[in-house]
Amino acid sequence: MAKVGFIGLGLMGGPMAANVARNGHALTVYNRTAAKAEALAELGAQVVSTPRAVAQASEVVITMLTDAESVRAVLDGSDGLLAGGHLGEVLIDMSTISPEQAISLAGHLAAHSWELLEAPVFGSTGPAQEGTLGIMVGGERRLFERYRDLLACMGKHLFYLGPQGAGATAKLAFNLLVGAQVASLAECMALAAKGGIELQTMGEIVLASGVVSNLLQRKVGNITASDYAPAFPLKHMNKDLGLMIETGHALGVALPVTGAAHQLFSAAQASGYGDQDAIAVYCLLTELSGLGKTSPREEGET
Repeated sequence: MAKVGFIGLGLMGGPMAANVARNGHALTVYNRTAAKAEALAELGAQVVSTPRAVAQASEVVITMLTDAESVRAVLDGSDGLLAGGHLGEVLIDMSTISPEQAISLAGHLAAHSWELLEAPVFGSTGPAQEGTLGIMVGGERRLFERYRDLLACMGKHLFYLGPQGAGATAKLAFNLLVGAQVASLAECMALAAKGGIELQTMGEIVLASGVVSNLLQRKVGNITASDYAPAFPLKHMNKDLGLMIETGHALGVALPVTGAAHQLFSAAQASGYGDQDAIAVYCLLTELSGLGKTSPREEGET
């Protein structure tokens, strides 16, 4: 069993780290909000006060953070991972970042004699709790093979995709489908509601059709129940859409549907829905359509 560090105990990272602990690995955790580590302490994890202390106690460190800037923030500085690490230490970054950012991160780590395995995931909070996420891996195959069993604590579907940047590319390509489905479902339900169709009935039509997916099943239920508790926060979806646009430009790939979705999600975040689930984009559409406000916005709304 490995000595594993874990940083980022949010909606996804918390249950992922719990599965690592339950599978017998010696786990050391850090989170900026310390209270989120309490449940892991009950599972036997060591809770420390700095990323540096995580690195000192671990042979491999997993990060599950919001963006590339957050990853760099826990790496650098006198209390950062790099200050406490040892030669040959490995970072498995499971955050959603761009291919360019992943390659840059690998270079930064290499300058400090660390190695990077990028391993972003697909699946939401349910699969994170169940340990059945999909994991898309880029980096050295030998690292993938070395830590395959560790990744399998968190994911059911493991894909090795190639060199650095490949995992990030696959993740953004996958999330492109998520953003498009969420946006189109929100528009579908808003159009039906404006036309006098009961939301419950329209939801039943979608669920009885050939277009239904596991994602749509869950998001239809969110809309009909007016439940916008975040499984995947809207602000994170919007961030990912922006990374998709940047990557599309870099690769010379036209992404017109993704561009339109990015504009819609940007407007929803600017309107105060960022901390709610991504399907809260429906709430913005109902406001714009004159159907009234369907969900409370973030605290601090003016």
